[in-house]
Amino acid sequence: MKRRRIYCILIISGLLFSACAALAKPIPAGFVSKEEHFDPHGFQDYTDYCKYQYTSTEPFRKDTRYHFITDDEIENVSGYFEDFYRWMKTENRLDEYDFNQTCISAGDYVLIKTKEGEPIGDSYYEKYDNYTLYFFDTESLTLFYIHNNT
Repeated sequence: MKRRRIYCILIISGLLFSACAALAKPIPAGFVSKEEHFDPHGFQDYTDYCKYQYTSTEPFRKDTRYHFITDDEIENVSGYFEDFYRWMKTENRLDEYDFNQTCISAGDYVLIKTKEGEPIGDSYYEKYDNYTLYFFDTESLTLFYIHNNT
């Protein structure tokens, strides 16, 4: 009986740990300042914009979730920021948004999470229906986080 209880506690603890890890945002430790603009009306559908300032590229060189942007990927990454800009404008939140797309270049780091292609009802998510993008600009040492699923 005690053995079963211990196994149950271990299984529940493991599930809770896994759930917490899955919810954690991949923002590497080590940022020295932050500016966060979370959607004040967001619950299930929301648009968030945040910036995190670092003193070096080291946290991103060590984080295997991020990869280098190649010349071929610049247009793809820019497309997310263009879509995001439109949503911030639609929501009258451009005073919170100061991203300049010209900073996107090969050698920067990116992590893109999207539901593109996943089923939703009788259809599928399209490219800009639900995405989260983490973009680290190596020149300014700034991590930009954008999320939109409105």
